[in-house]
Amino acid sequence: MNLFLLANTKFDVDGCSQIASVIGIAGFVLKVIQFVVPILLILWGTIDLVKSVVAGKEDDIKKNQKILIRRIIMAVLVFMVPILVSTVLGLIGSKSWQKCWTEHKDDGIINVENQNVN
Repeated sequence: MNLFLLANTKFDVDGCSQIASVIGIAGFVLKVIQFVVPILLILWGTIDLVKSVVAGKEDDIKKNQKILIRRIIMAVLVFMVPILVSTVLGLIGSKSWQKCWTEHKDDGIINVENQNVN
């Protein structure tokens, strides 16, 4: 696949089908970032807080409570970034690009409909 395909394609029916797999991968990556990263952030913050509670050190508990709150805020922000990116990519460009993005962003990595069987 030509790396400059996005710059040279007019996103007609043929152009959209040529980049559908790239759009599907981008949509999949955005979904993974949107859900996995916030869960991991909250999980790590919770583990740190539980460790400090079990240890019984008051200073560590307060410090890890602040860290957990920051991680929850970061998790919310990380959750919102893919939504913002997807919205912006759906609004920029020509009408044909917008249609192509909205049709193929949820295809995922493997799109059975676009597979060519020889």
